[in-house]
Amino acid sequence: MAESSSSQAKSVGTSNNAYVLSKEYAWIPARVISTSGDKAIVSVRKYKDEQSIQSGPTISKSGKPVAGEQLEIKLSEYPFKALPLQNVDQDGQLQEVEDMVDLSFLHEAAILYNLKSRHLRGKPYTRTGDIVIAVNPYQWIDGLYSNKMREEYANKLVWNASQDGDAKKHVEPHVYETSSLAYRGLAVEGQNQSILVSGESGAGKTETVKILMSHLASVQSSGSNYHEEEDHGHKKMATRVSPIVQRVLEANPLLEAFGNAKTVRNDNSSRFGKYIQLQFDAEDPTHAAYGGKYIPSAILAGSKSEVYLLEKSRVVGHEEEERTFHIFYQLLAAPEEEKMKYWDGLADTDAESFAYVGYSDTEVIEGLTNAQQWEETVKALALVGIKDDFLSNLVRAICIVLQLGNLVFEPDPSNEENSIITSTEEVESLADLMGVGKEDITIALTERTVRARHEVYKVPLNDVRAKDACDSLAKELYSKIFLWLVNVINEATSAENNYSEKVQGGKFGIIGLLDIFGFESFVVNRFEQLCINYANEKLQQKFTLDIFRSVQVEYEQEGIALGEITFTDNADVLSLVEGRMGLIDVLNEECVRPKGNDISFVAKIYTMNKDKDCLMKDNFYRDYEFGVRHYAGPVVYDSNNFVLKNMDTLPADLLECSQKSSNVLVSSNLEDAPMPGGVKKATKKKPKKKGAPDRKVVQRQGSLVSQTVWTKFRSQLVSLMTNLGETRARYIRCIKPNTLKQPRVMQHLSTVEQLRCAGVVAAVTISRSAFPNRLDLADILERFSSLHPKGFQITHVDFSDEEDIQEALRDDVDRLLSSALAGMEKKNDGSVVKAFVCGKTRAYFRAGSLEYLEAERLVSLAVWVVEIQRFLRKCVARKAFLALKAATIKVQAKARGQRMQQRYAQILMACVVVQCWARCSSAKVELVRLRQNYKATIIQNHWRMGLAMTIFKSQKKSAILIQAIARGAIQRPHYRVALQEKKEEAKLENQLVALQRKLEQAEARRIAAEEKANAAPKETVVIYKEAPVTTAQKEGPKPVSKEPTPRSSVATSIPQMTEHQQTLMDESGKMLEYLRKEVFKLRTNNTQLRTDLDLMKENNQRLMDANASAGASFAALNQHTKTMKKINGKIQTELSSTKKQVSRLNVAQVELKEELKMKQATYIAEVHSRLQYQKNMNRMVETIQERCRDTRLVEDILTMSDDCESDYMSGPTGIGTPTRSVGSMISQALTPSPASSPQKRYTDGDRPTLSDDASMSSRFKSFFS
Repeated sequence: MAESSSSQAKSVGTSNNAYVLSKEYAWIPARVISTSGDKAIVSVRKYKDEQSIQSGPTISKSGKPVAGEQLEIKLSEYPFKALPLQNVDQDGQLQEVEDMVDLSFLHEAAILYNLKSRHLRGKPYTRTGDIVIAVNPYQWIDGLYSNKMREEYANKLVWNASQDGDAKKHVEPHVYETSSLAYRGLAVEGQNQSILVSGESGAGKTETVKILMSHLASVQSSGSNYHEEEDHGHKKMATRVSPIVQRVLEANPLLEAFGNAKTVRNDNSSRFGKYIQLQFDAEDPTHAAYGGKYIPSAILAGSKSEVYLLEKSRVVGHEEEERTFHIFYQLLAAPEEEKMKYWDGLADTDAESFAYVGYSDTEVIEGLTNAQQWEETVKALALVGIKDDFLSNLVRAICIVLQLGNLVFEPDPSNEENSIITSTEEVESLADLMGVGKEDITIALTERTVRARHEVYKVPLNDVRAKDACDSLAKELYSKIFLWLVNVINEATSAENNYSEKVQGGKFGIIGLLDIFGFESFVVNRFEQLCINYANEKLQQKFTLDIFRSVQVEYEQEGIALGEITFTDNADVLSLVEGRMGLIDVLNEECVRPKGNDISFVAKIYTMNKDKDCLMKDNFYRDYEFGVRHYAGPVVYDSNNFVLKNMDTLPADLLECSQKSSNVLVSSNLEDAPMPGGVKKATKKKPKKKGAPDRKVVQRQGSLVSQTVWTKFRSQLVSLMTNLGETRARYIRCIKPNTLKQPRVMQHLSTVEQLRCAGVVAAVTISRSAFPNRLDLADILERFSSLHPKGFQITHVDFSDEEDIQEALRDDVDRLLSSALAGMEKKNDGSVVKAFVCGKTRAYFRAGSLEYLEAERLVSLAVWVVEIQRFLRKCVARKAFLALKAATIKVQAKARGQRMQQRYAQILMACVVVQCWARCSSAKVELVRLRQNYKATIIQNHWRMGLAMTIFKSQKKSAILIQAIARGAIQRPHYRVALQEKKEEAKLENQLVALQRKLEQAEARRIAAEEKANAAPKETVVIYKEAPVTTAQKEGPKPVSKEPTPRSSVATSIPQMTEHQQTLMDESGKMLEYLRKEVFKLRTNNTQLRTDLDLMKENNQRLMDANASAGASFAALNQHTKTMKKINGKIQTELSSTKKQVSRLNVAQVELKEELKMKQATYIAEVHSRLQYQKNMNRMVETIQERCRDTRLVEDILTMSDDCESDYMSGPTGIGTPTRSVGSMISQALTPSPASSPQKRYTDGDRPTLSDDASMSSRFKSFFS
């Protein structure tokens, strides 16, 4: 919370702290040594640099004045022939305030050093009444623009504003303060508002306007005066118009892209002025009260923009360190495919490819590259409806401007008065862009059509005039594109076109934001500077009237007569510019006159305005120079090209050529049209006579005056001032602290110049015109109490009554000042005019009164100084006497002390002898006791050690026994299982041998049967083999092979398996199942063995730890053996026993390793047996394949073999997946050659199994029969 004015206005320091003028630093602090008539002697400190200059104490800590250079000052050079005083406290420290109205001494130097102090502390904002001064910090300050800060200002100044006086006292200065007060003025008071932001280039005007717009758009969302049960219609409305708010906020960066450029002073300088009218749907206060709202709401519904004085000359040329408008660099930095989409001529081009643009070393503006800014610009254009064909036309129009700069004009070799275009390719590209013939463009640029009465003829142009015409076309085309863009933005953001809700009250409330160029004064000032300064004079006039009104309100509140206010108006300057036969009229007349020129314009204004004091004339001025004494200072103007720039008309040939263009923007926007927001002229179209020339192009008289640049600009200013006059104006003055663009650095001269140009000094002059100084009543009584007249007594009143206290305080101050300033009173027409006026809370002093009062205060204080010095001398003498007395007492005490010290030494020696004998006797007794305790301790130590060793041996023996029993119990079940497995394995081998023997016998019988069959008569047998039905065989069964036989032949039946063979097959299946189970058991046993091995390793580690612990015990015992030989023998015995135990443990470990190897060998043997089983199975399958004739049976056996093998490989004892399975090898062996009879091969999907084929058993029996 900001401090109140009373707490800020501390007692000021002595009157010898003042400021003096400096050619190098504007104002510097000084200490007044003496004054004599119109001269004063001051002491000025030496500073190492400008930043170290600051108001500070002039008296050092030792009480001596700070050394400095003495200067003689002429008081006649200062206002009221008095030096401006510093605002310092009693310690000489600068008294910094947030509101400079609270400064006791308010003048130019006080403003400068107050702003500098706050700027160095990172405080960019300061206020002077209702004016907010914003100093560009050139750095980001954390939290200064956070959402929390926005809500704080919105709540304290809008929604929960304090009712006990000025709400601004509860917040620090900020631009949010201005926007919040403007919003409250619109919502509560129902009065339209305007915020005028001004300053020179680089001061931060554009950023300030963006901050204001962002805050005004978010104030409504910070409102907290809604009830849950009330109708939230306005809140819902705010949500619905959020796209419009987005367009409003995005429109400003879009204008920056087309209207901003880099200058020497600023990388993102606005090269035009703009007035943005934010349109609000303000709620009716009565309706809001019925809805339970304390503050009516105002919803942002849209915006409209007006632009002024676009710097068209920057299109065709700029300084080397500067750039043209941003949009050109953004377009040329776009991706190649995107540039090619708009115009093929942009391929592989950059800024140096176009003469109007040229090289630039600046690629980043406000943290974004040109390519990134192009993307943002395209998005913003799409947001306002410029996309597709509109965007293409806009980009091609910009390309036309760029291409015009590449045209090269040279004198015609046949006639130097004529010109030709030598850049043929550039002309062809331009013709392609515009959609106009090459000859038409060439003629329009190199010739001029002149109409004289009924004759029309062509006048050739030389190369210079042709180039000027080309540049004029480029400037006019770009300016019209810019105005067209502003109109499109207004259509996309205006509330009339986009706000769908019903407006309360029938019209929108307005908060206007004026971002206008500040007062300019350069070495050479041209037509643009005159227009800019004319606009600033108009705004300064309004600013002066507003300041006068604020001072008027202040004086009325303080009860001071209004007749005391005097100020200087700038009406004479405005009369010189816009009055009858002023600068505007004379320049327009020169534009109409056939031979009008700039020199005659200067001569006429001097002739017709001789009585104008603000028009300066000097013998050193040239014929084309004239001077104007503006409110911010005198400016000398160079009138060269004034007439040409004021006319600013496009030749008829170029206009007609442009109207033929296929680009809509070029053909339809070059005609004169009112600027956005400007005054539109109502014209009536008359019927055109047959054969009459086009008057719109030819007409020169009459309408030409009204179409000059200055006339248009004056009409815009009149409209602007009319709009501002209907609003409550608030002001923000932006200051550029230094030209280095460095944070926390302030250059005095440029800052003071900006304060003058911004009108801040003029505002101070108006507010302090009658009373330059003011002080609070309480501060006057405290500061000038030494000037009380004899018998003066302060009035005592009841402190519970505030009005009585204030009235009594005013009476006391009036009596005090009347007595002290009696010598300053003047008589006027018989009445006495006092040197001061007492208000309700402050006293106002006329010029020189406060300085006189300060001087009288010094004289009065001098009397008291002598009295204080007398008292101090008495104190010094008394202090010396007391010191001498104290020294005497100290000497006496020292002498007595020496005598007593000698006596004390004698007594001390006797006492020491007695104490020595007593201590000796006591020590002998203690020695005997200690020896007895030592012997007893040794005996106890030996006994405890023996008992501990006995217990340790017993516990160790028991632990070993328990471990042995536990290991035996663990291993016995494993051994039994292994023994049982061994028996089963032997049984399995016997069964396998028996099975092989039976197979051999069965094979022998089969061979015998075959021989018997061969001996019998051979018969032809037809065999039909039924294959399993597949997808491809659903139409019907097909025989595998069919040989033609006689119908009398009889098919023999398939041999069936015998009962013995079936039993053998069943036993084989059981044996396979048993083998699978055994493999699983063996793998489980292997896992258990590994677990037992890990357990044995853990036990081994514990034994090793026990071994380490035994070694540690041995080391401890070995230390005791050095002093006790008997115990040493016992410890050696125990050590030997421990070593034996360690060796037994090592033996046990070796045995465990051997046992582990045996288990591992058993596992390997088991694996070998499984491999042998697999080999046997392969041999069995091969034997069956070789001897079996039934192909289907072979396939079934192969399937069972593959299943057994896959189960084995995926089982717990599987060794790994072989690259080529046994079953696959068997299948390959069974594949018939091409010469053999075709047989059916089964795939894995259709191979039959034993469970699916019921005839498997019969076919197998027939095989063995």
